Amino acid sequence: MSIHHSGLAFAVTPERVIRTHANTVLLVGDVAYKLKKPVKYPFLDYSTLALRRRFVQAEYDLNHRFSPDIYLGVCEVLERDGSLVFGPLLKTLPESTPADYAVVMRRIPDDAWLPRHIQRGLSDDDLAALMQLLTATWAAHPADEATRAAGMPENLRHNTVANIAECERFVPHCLSRERWHRLDALLRGWFEAHADVFEARVAQDRIRDGHGDLKPGNIAFIDGKPVVTDCIEFNPQFRRLDTLAEAAFLATGLEQLGHLSDAARVFAAYRKAARDEYPEALRRYYQAHLACVIGKVTALQLDDPEIGEQQRQAAVAAARQAFALADFHAREPHVVVVAGIMGCGKSTVAAAIGAHFGWPVVNSDVVRKRLMGVAPEQRLPAQAYTDDVSARVYGQLYAAAREAGAGVVLDGQFPARSFRAAVVQAARQAGGRVTFVLCDAPDDVVRMRMRKRVLDPSRVSDATEELLAEARKRFEPVGDEEGMTVLRFDTTRPTGEVLPLLHQALMPDYRLSTG
Repeated sequence: MSIHHSGLAFAVTPERVIRTHANTVLLVGDVAYKLKKPVKYPFLDYSTLALRRRFVQAEYDLNHRFSPDIYLGVCEVLERDGSLVFGPLLKTLPESTPADYAVVMRRIPDDAWLPRHIQRGLSDDDLAALMQLLTATWAAHPADEATRAAGMPENLRHNTVANIAECERFVPHCLSRERWHRLDALLRGWFEAHADVFEARVAQDRIRDGHGDLKPGNIAFIDGKPVVTDCIEFNPQFRRLDTLAEAAFLATGLEQLGHLSDAARVFAAYRKAARDEYPEALRRYYQAHLACVIGKVTALQLDDPEIGEQQRQAAVAAARQAFALADFHAREPHVVVVAGIMGCGKSTVAAAIGAHFGWPVVNSDVVRKRLMGVAPEQRLPAQAYTDDVSARVYGQLYAAAREAGAGVVLDGQFPARSFRAAVVQAARQAGGRVTFVLCDAPDDVVRMRMRKRVLDPSRVSDATEELLAEARKRFEPVGDEEGMTVLRFDTTRPTGEVLPLLHQALMPDYRLSTG
């Protein structure tokens, strides 16, 4: 198969060719040659040979900071006998007029890239090593005046407004008009109202000339060591970022792949490595903004006449997923209440939801034991279950809803409408909303579960099957008019089946499957 560039075929036949909206990568043996397409977008210009020379050199220089063992050098692309060949390896490109230029990289094994690596499991050690690499690189390159200035709200404003404005052209194919209006209003509105937050980040020296495109596809792990590639070279403003924004880009990219709990772990690793106690609202803003960036860049593939119909459909689906994520973060916090009578299986469902999203689970039984000053597995007397004590317990759940970051899962019976009204009000005070997952199972199943649970010394709940009839009687019916989304789940079904239902409620257009 002949590979053409600028009208000529390469003399070498690559094993594989990777094309994006702006670059072409040829994999040849243990080397990768990366060429820039002669294209021009509102945010990127490779349209002339001089510009491509400048940015090929910049890509090598900038990425060498992160992964010097991977970035080997640069080379000229020369015309010989009517074909294109790669010239000698150089560290600096000469002032010349060859056919083109290329970045020369050591080839990274396919299964080392993070989207493949994560299928085998992303460990805490992996994340710690990656964050140590990033923080060390940031520390080795202190911010200059231009970099610090880039973090000020008056300089961030253009990129923020321009990005969401550029997304409008992908309505309705990649996002609805309603979703675009909501993102436009929320992103610009929060930004304009919180200039002090951005100014504080500059004062705290959190702005760096960093990567700018820290998505999973630009990260690999080779022999347990992280490799970071493909930082933004064409516009320093895209690269001069709050270090929290860099972590947010990676986390949002992992969510795009379906790994929401791993995304939450990214922030935990970042917080520890960078010693950054950032505001949750700022993290939320960056994730919504950067998901829009991912959606826009993905959708730009639709402008490429070379891509086939299958790739076009995949680009639309991926862009829709990114914009769904943006909307999901813009509507934080998400308060998921998993409720139902005792023994109905709600704690198992709540644990699955918390593990999937990476959100904390607040269990009413655990809260009650803590308030009583006993260990979770210790039994409590009847007086620990009075209305007064229960009011204190639910007060703690309401507080968790008001203080939620990205999201929280509340695990409790919530038998009375007044309890449910109070948690809806608490979520609204935090700017969020409640999704109510009402769990239930037939009485014979509930009794069987409770008999088994009584035999488990590590159990937290004190409830027994003798209380089942009274619990049924006290549980007030849940109505759709209570101001929350209500999902009803039969816990005789596999627990994992609740996740697609919840995803559909929280972020339509998000594909739950990974890969």
